Amino acid sequence: MPPQRNPLTPISGNKVKGSELSRYERGLIVGASIGGLIPREIEIEFNASRRAVRRTLELQDTRQDGASLSWAGARVKYSARDRRVLLLHIRKYPKVTFDQRREDLGLKMSNTYIKNLCKLHGITYWCAKKRPELKQDDECSAERGRGKVVEWVFGTPTQKWDPVLVTTYKKGKDIRVMVWGAFWGDGKRTPLFIMNRDFESKKYGYSVESYLEVLDEMVLPYYEEGLIFMQDNAPIHTAKKVKQWFDENGIRTTDWPPYSPDLNPIENAWWVLKRKMMEMFPDFSVSSGSGEEDIKQLEECLKAAWDALDDDFFITLVESMPRRIQACIEAKGWHTKY
Repeated sequence: MPPQRNPLTPISGNKVKGSELSRYERGLIVGASIGGLIPREIEIEFNASRRAVRRTLELQDTRQDGASLSWAGARVKYSARDRRVLLLHIRKYPKVTFDQRREDLGLKMSNTYIKNLCKLHGITYWCAKKRPELKQDDECSAERGRGKVVEWVFGTPTQKWDPVLVTTYKKGKDIRVMVWGAFWGDGKRTPLFIMNRDFESKKYGYSVESYLEVLDEMVLPYYEEGLIFMQDNAPIHTAKKVKQWFDENGIRTTDWPPYSPDLNPIENAWWVLKRKMMEMFPDFSVSSGSGEEDIKQLEECLKAAWDALDDDFFITLVESMPRRIQACIEAKGWHTKY
């Protein structure tokens, strides 16, 4: 039989944190309170936590001889069958998103509940490993497939490199187009413009002439008095012909010192545009065609995705500018979350 503690001696300092008090310990606390000690003095006297003392005194009239009250516990929301169905679905479709999984099963389990249930059964959740997609021609669509959301998968630790749990990606370059767009004010924006290559340039790429075409076609028709045009220091933006064009048309541009932080929110729009195209045209995003028809289809997909972007998204970007500037100031020109 373990040694018994003498009456009215302090509660053991070796008591496990969070464990319940015994009837005897509760009696000591109540008795000390009746004897005139304040809660803080009781905590020190019996080495008890503030919460334990407070709860003991609050519930002394509802307890039967200091006995613990029964715990109702959390209501079980899902049956054993629901849990089995979920685990089976996870093992069969490890890459399905949480939202899609809930829709497929007709269950409303939270992400945390699903993760905890999987953990109990030795299933963890991680970002899918990546490896190149091997093909005979080794040609792929890095540009066409840009904007793909990171895949997360369920599985046991030994399955991380199983083929079905790995995300493949294509190596090399694929068809690409250069696009231009602008937005301002309360969600206003230009149509998405597909820039034309200059086949008289050295590498048949995009030259000053290509950019001047954009300015003529897209800036002049949509420019409003008082707006300031924002662009970075790309060579085609700072060419003499381009500066002359802005001067002749009375359009003011921002000062953009070399090596300055890029605060232009259009960069966020480009990422969302690519992701939107992936969502709207998933089959084309993974295709491998490289002919003129494929390039034309890419252009049409991009235009459709741009038009599908919500006006509120662009308003949010405009309204974020004060926060972007303040974050840049506080970071002294270094990295920010933007």
